[in-house]
Amino acid sequence: MTYQTRDTKAQTRGGRVQEDEATTPSRGAALARRDRTGLVALAVPDLEEPYFAELTGLLVRRAEARGLSILIQQTAGVHEREVTVANGVGLPPTDGLIHIPRSLTVADLTRRTSPGPLVLLGEHIVSSPFSHVTIDNRAAAMAATLHLVERGCRRLAVVGPRHTTPSDAADRRVAGFRDAVRAQGWEVDSDLVGPVGAFTSHEGQRAMRTLLDAHEPPDGVLCSNDSVAFGVMRELHVRGLRVPEDVAVIGIDDVSGAEFATPSLSSVAPDKSAIVDSALMLLERQIAAPPAADVPVEQVVVGFTLRARESTAR
Repeated sequence: MTYQTRDTKAQTRGGRVQEDEATTPSRGAALARRDRTGLVALAVPDLEEPYFAELTGLLVRRAEARGLSILIQQTAGVHEREVTVANGVGLPPTDGLIHIPRSLTVADLTRRTSPGPLVLLGEHIVSSPFSHVTIDNRAAAMAATLHLVERGCRRLAVVGPRHTTPSDAADRRVAGFRDAVRAQGWEVDSDLVGPVGAFTSHEGQRAMRTLLDAHEPPDGVLCSNDSVAFGVMRELHVRGLRVPEDVAVIGIDDVSGAEFATPSLSSVAPDKSAIVDSALMLLERQIAAPPAADVPVEQVVVGFTLRARESTAR
């Protein structure tokens, strides 16, 4: 099932961006451009997270097809590092920046010491005077949870809130889970909410172990991402619980390993191609603009597809 989300300013359809007449000028667009370098910086939180690794690989390939090279900067979501990259400190001259922030603020960006073409990815900074590409994580999680309900699950758990290391994506995904549960007229069982310290398989297994040690098993689990889901399924296997017969499991991000897990993992797949193509198009539009031009700010929300596989085939 494919979902196309809407945005008040712009959205993608078929990988192309539709603009709204009410868009506002981009900061830094009026500054004189330096000579083109063909180099674009990419700030990414964690390349060990499969989703970011796959998105980065796709960005590199699509950029090469446009005659651009990508300079990858891993920030670990650390505020100081994100600010440093946004300011271009320690970087060679670049034509622009694609930034996936975890802790950066609008104030940080408006104070950039080296302003220039910029596109943000993700939901950490939802409203800003900078072009932005994202998915609706809340809607994605709600769709995943409703899929569990449709498969007959009634005792639902969510593994993935991040209390010690906050994540906007995790917060919105948990909110979507709560929306779906309450839409059935049910209450969210606090005993079936398993926090994680990071989006990793180790944390997913640990959280599921803690949950099972203290409570009756759920019959359906939404995981905040696929890496967490792999850990959850491992712990269920260790406990002798069958997936999906005893417990159905679904993740979000649809990383390449989801299809090859045993059982294969159901997941919500963001339109990665639309994310990458939109980001590069928006950045190139800023790069190509003549000095003193007002380049429209565009907020793009791309769709997602729910891929049902064996882990929810009850």
